[in-house]
Amino acid sequence: MDQVASGQAVGGRRPSPVAQAAGERNGLSDRVAAVEAARLQLGRDLDRLTVETRAQMGQTMEKIAWKVAGLGSAVLAGIAMRSALKTGWEKVRHEQPPMNPATPGTSWGEAVAWTMALGAGVGVARMLASRAAAAGWQKATGTMPPGLESRRKT
Repeated sequence: MDQVASGQAVGGRRPSPVAQAAGERNGLSDRVAAVEAARLQLGRDLDRLTVETRAQMGQTMEKIAWKVAGLGSAVLAGIAMRSALKTGWEKVRHEQPPMNPATPGTSWGEAVAWTMALGAGVGVARMLASRAAAAGWQKATGTMPPGLESRRKT
């Protein structure tokens, strides 16, 4: 531990008058000064830790915000596409699409057609919505969303 002379400024501050007086009476002025120096160093360390923690929390919040935005847009696009496909099926076939293609009363052709249309339509809609959300994120923040890298052609 560094020895500091009584009354000497420690870290830009002098020990408190009460601590200095108590130390001088007991012959512990060097110890009091060392404790004050350690207290000041602890304060600086905590300030630095707080800044680092805030930066990490900001990055975590950014990741969460992106996940909510990306997932939310994809889910909404999937719901909208399913509704559009159902309406289109009803207009073309003049009947409801099979709600559960696995039921025995549904023909194989009808089950496969609905499953393929739904899978492809919802998949494409979700991909388009995710790309649009990423473009919006980039426009709003100036950076790519967390976890996405731009692919460059080489």
